[in-house]
Amino acid sequence: MNQDPRPGLLLLEALPTLAGGQTVLLNLLPALTDRFRVSILLPGAGELAQACQAQGVACFFAPIGRYSLMHKSLRDLAAYSALTPRLVWRTLQLIRQQQIDLVYANSGPTFLWGALAAQLAGCPILWHHHNLFADGKTLFAVRTAAHLPALRTIVCASPAAQQQLAGLPPRTITVPNGVNTERFSPNPAARPHIRSALGIPDNAWVVGLVGDLIPLKHQDTLLTALPMVRQQFPQTWAVLAGEARSGEALSQRYAQQLRQLPQTQVLQIGRRTDLPDLLNALDLLVVASERETGPLVLLEALACGLPVLSTPVGRAPELLPADLLFPVGDSAALAAALNAWLPARERRERAARQLRQLAERDLSLAPFQNALQHVIADILPPRPQESRPL
Repeated sequence: MNQDPRPGLLLLEALPTLAGGQTVLLNLLPALTDRFRVSILLPGAGELAQACQAQGVACFFAPIGRYSLMHKSLRDLAAYSALTPRLVWRTLQLIRQQQIDLVYANSGPTFLWGALAAQLAGCPILWHHHNLFADGKTLFAVRTAAHLPALRTIVCASPAAQQQLAGLPPRTITVPNGVNTERFSPNPAARPHIRSALGIPDNAWVVGLVGDLIPLKHQDTLLTALPMVRQQFPQTWAVLAGEARSGEALSQRYAQQLRQLPQTQVLQIGRRTDLPDLLNALDLLVVASERETGPLVLLEALACGLPVLSTPVGRAPELLPADLLFPVGDSAALAAALNAWLPARERRERAARQLRQLAERDLSLAPFQNALQHVIADILPPRPQESRPL
């Protein structure tokens, strides 16, 4: 019998690494660990497990599998179908062993088997919908599973994500992500340090793009735009931070395609753990995605006071002025925007101050954490001992 009187919360996560949705989860954890006995089921050890353990979260592991984010092949479907019964059973075991009161499914691949396990256990489940589903088969499966009574609430990272799951029995609400404005903040000292470590000249103008090497991130748009920019401003460099997803053939093929594009003054530096310093070393960040619910790196850049050129995805149209937006896949438009912004130092510095103020005023973590606490409280009424007067 567990002697800890706090309710039990089981998190479900399909990635072992720290991409956007996983960082959102870590940002939420401090608001959960004081009030809940928190456990997490992961596909394996890695960055996320280490970060969770550092916050006192009990980690459990099961082979979850990796599937294309864009379109599921028949092989993907077969692999997912084969793993689902085992994952349902493993989750059901953890719900019972850890005396779980609420399951929190933090990524799309966990929604189906998480809901089935919760239904069998008679335990409520919450879904956190971070990414738009691009594959019709996946969306059909998710919408079907959403009719299970165990699913109480779907938290969506954006109105577009909420619209994708509209009309379902569970309550769907939008809770915009927040950003740690203390960790992500202006730091001029990081600029010379990072540039020196990367071998970038002091007089260079540096553009960055942060994200996994997957087609929807459109790193190819930046690489195609860069030669057009360098015709006018040869001191322009680009830094791509991110790597191909292991086990995803589409991501691996896309990474290979990127290597065939112009690489002059282009650095592909893989996944970084020093993202605040890296952002502070850039002159501009580019978000070239074709679909996003955030993206989180947009908020992180704004908190660092870094201007962002973005496609009109996620919250970009809400947070950025029109002259910082460009159409999806339009390398010429991106090149024109870079040519306008890179030499305009005073303009960039003025935008940096305004964006930092916006982040401090509207994008901090506290509203995000409070909103999720209220969502959970609505699902889990206070226990008898919690409702007694002091």
